[in-house]
Amino acid sequence: MSQWPIAELIPHAADMILIDEVVRFGAEDIETRLTVRPGGLFNQADGSLPAWVGIELMAQTIAAWAGMQGRLRGEPVRIGMLLGSRKYRCLRPAFAAGSLLTIEACCLLQDGGMASFDCRILLEGEECAQARLSTYQPSPGELSDLLA
Repeated sequence: MSQWPIAELIPHAADMILIDEVVRFGAEDIETRLTVRPGGLFNQADGSLPAWVGIELMAQTIAAWAGMQGRLRGEPVRIGMLLGSRKYRCLRPAFAAGSLLTIEACCLLQDGGMASFDCRILLEGEECAQARLSTYQPSPGELSDLLA
């Protein structure tokens, strides 16, 4: 498990943080976990999370990986951007309330601030969603230029 709370790894406001913890972290991969709890920003009336939220779970897992990388280098957490996803496939319409989800991301390619990750979501050890996500993390100087 991570030595840093998720809020110190992902540059999101508290209600927007959807994952609960880092389970495993490596140089090129990460595994996070969450228990689906009713009442969140994206929950449906029955407490479930719609399948499309899976992309955000994957993106937050990547953000946690980038945050861990930065912390290990002694750097602050930086903002990253989800550029897109390829072939998001989910085998269910929603993730039921009470479900324990494991999200895995593996960095396939990293060149400067650009990166590509293979991601999947597991429910009780069975893969229920997968995608390839493309991300961009601007350098601190670039970020101010992008926001200007």
